[in-house]
Amino acid sequence: MLGTLLSDPFATVTPLWRRLNRWGCAAVEINDRHIALWAPGAVAAAVAPLPEGLVLDGMPQNPAAVGDLLGDLVLQAGLNLRAAAALLPSGETEWRLLRLEPTAPLKAQQLPLAGVDQNLALMPLAQPGEWMALLNKCQTIDRWIEVFAIADLELDFLEVAEIAQLRALGIEFGDPAAPDCLLLDLQTNASHFTWMQKGKPFYRQRLGPAGGANSAKLLAELAVLSQFHDQPLWLMGCELLQPGLAEQLLEGGNGWLQLAPLRVVSSGDPLTDAAFAGLIGTAQRIADG
Repeated sequence: MLGTLLSDPFATVTPLWRRLNRWGCAAVEINDRHIALWAPGAVAAAVAPLPEGLVLDGMPQNPAAVGDLLGDLVLQAGLNLRAAAALLPSGETEWRLLRLEPTAPLKAQQLPLAGVDQNLALMPLAQPGEWMALLNKCQTIDRWIEVFAIADLELDFLEVAEIAQLRALGIEFGDPAAPDCLLLDLQTNASHFTWMQKGKPFYRQRLGPAGGANSAKLLAELAVLSQFHDQPLWLMGCELLQPGLAEQLLEGGNGWLQLAPLRVVSSGDPLTDAAFAGLIGTAQRIADG
């Protein structure tokens, strides 16, 4: 590393100087349809469409191309950003509830995750010794790191979409006093249903996609779930921006389906806020420090 820095100082000092004069961290969401960026102090997202197939099921197929587009979006928005925080796509993360010895140091314990070759994040829950393990494939993490390196942005952190969405709703993950809620995250190739009880996921299910001919099937699947719940199902996710889809689901849901009510309305448009709930939640985490 030192040899590289010393061999061609003009090739390295200029980028370093440029970084020293940049500030701020933006929230970034990249899905199959678009890149969305929420800059510090913004009241709306900057959005750029993605060519079809560049991102599939939330996984960048060409990290260099996605990184170039992200860098272009930052420049077009007139931002001088140092870093960014990104959402890991809904449904890509595996959740496991761990019950460990509450009195022993965490580092000293053998986690029941033998043979798992994945990136691990642990989130404490209210019950002593209970943790939520969030697992993502190392390949997924590596591709996101590459995307932001190409865009010349430091990657401050990656955040699971569902946790960011809960924050935007004013619900703290792991809080036993948190209200129960039903969430449906609408993505391009799937819809992710989550039933939250006492601040943690009680039940999760991958359903079919929405839009076009798929909407009737999705509404039928949701009609079955509605028989077991007497509280509204909150809609969120990027597919809500598809023309006419929100109206179709809200009408077909007979009052059970509702746009997710964010704690702080950011854009003034409930549909846009629900579509970007995760992005807004991550922006809120950045603002809170």
